Amino acid sequence: MVNLVEQSISQAMDEADDRTMINRIKDTVARHLRRLDPHATVTTTEFFNHTHVPDMVLQWPDQPRTPRRFIYLRTTSNQLELEDDLQRLSAQDSPVLLTLGQLPEDRRPIGTPLRPGHDPKLLLDTPALGTLQPQTEAPGLPHLISRSVLEGGRGTLDGPATERFLNTVTQGAEAARLGEPEPTREAVNALTDRMTADVSDRMAAFLAALWQGSGATLATFPGPQRVLGQLDETALTYLLETEDIPDPQFWNRVVRMISLPTLLRTAAGDSNNLQHLMRQAIQLWTSHVCMIVPGETAPGTGPWRWTIKAGQLILQAPRFQALVAQSRRQLPTAQEYDLPLLDEVRARAARFSIPLTSLSMVVTNRHVGYGGPGDDIAHDIQLDGISDALGQAEGVIEADAKAPSGATLQCAFGTRTASARGARTQVRLDALFGTTTRMLIPLSDDEADKITQLLGAQGPPPDQPWTQPTFDDL
Repeated sequence: MVNLVEQSISQAMDEADDRTMINRIKDTVARHLRRLDPHATVTTTEFFNHTHVPDMVLQWPDQPRTPRRFIYLRTTSNQLELEDDLQRLSAQDSPVLLTLGQLPEDRRPIGTPLRPGHDPKLLLDTPALGTLQPQTEAPGLPHLISRSVLEGGRGTLDGPATERFLNTVTQGAEAARLGEPEPTREAVNALTDRMTADVSDRMAAFLAALWQGSGATLATFPGPQRVLGQLDETALTYLLETEDIPDPQFWNRVVRMISLPTLLRTAAGDSNNLQHLMRQAIQLWTSHVCMIVPGETAPGTGPWRWTIKAGQLILQAPRFQALVAQSRRQLPTAQEYDLPLLDEVRARAARFSIPLTSLSMVVTNRHVGYGGPGDDIAHDIQLDGISDALGQAEGVIEADAKAPSGATLQCAFGTRTASARGARTQVRLDALFGTTTRMLIPLSDDEADKITQLLGAQGPPPDQPWTQPTFDDL
């Protein structure tokens, strides 16, 4: 197979003009790095083949805990020179030394071995860089592993070693999904050898999630005990962006390793695995506030799908979007909408059996409030009298709706926002999405049916998800 990156760099090296050569090399390398991880930023400097100043700086703005990496390009493949450069480079900058050629096959081991898991220095040759697989329309395991090399790869990787590493971890992930210990253990060991500790642990947590999904116990996972906790946002991103996993039992087993705040820190988009995850999470996770905005389905995405964007969990429908966040500050500035009339609000509540405990209405410049001791007031005959007295022209500003859990949602019709009463009160997502969409906008029969399919019937909390013993239980 032709290594296009290696070929492009080789062609650039043949340029007669030095400045053209340097620009073509940097452009080729930077373009491939961006394809490997679209979430990373690559900044080039004015230097080239320099010992102390990097040629490029690789950063992850959305992952503040991921250290930046300095990229140094080298025109030599001489092992003694590269070894001397490695010793001079500061580990603080997680340096990547990229030789613009091929490392010799008969090279001897680097004189000063790297400390396991700690020294972040990485030496690559151009065949290795070209072997790392960029993102495609459907990200697969080789790309996820290649991206992890970019973030935390260490040691020396030439083309054959990189290919072996990708194959070992890919086969280990596939084995973890089947609960097969030996290939999984080999993958964990390869990650430990080739990655910094933080990235190795992240990838091992991903393998542990696949292991649990197979039905195997955490106690039997062939990896370090420290990875067997919650998935962080990067490991969760790995899981959501891997190949489609439609098995509902898998997501039922791993959903307890994931939290909504962690999900909101990912850039998961609207992947198929996010749809599978939400079917299991919708009746388990909680949040505080939900907003309805006009539909703006992004290009390439379909309606009636879950997506993550800008720290919000979004239900995309053809005519609207329902946005959930942990606090009102994380939602966009609200638009102003016409207020529905009292009869319309009462009809919506009756249609979906949503108890209303209070109402706030307005006629011209007069406000009217109506409430009770917490019982359903939507059917009170006194409301008929109030409506008749006001000429049936009263617009409803707010309504307090009671969720199945007993929590009260304050539904503001002017901004189409529903939030739990009490700054720290959380409401289950099915009730939060369901009450918000059913109360704040008029729904067609098809829309109402689709929401019921996505959220399920609103009832008492489900049984606890599948659990299994951990090391603490042994």
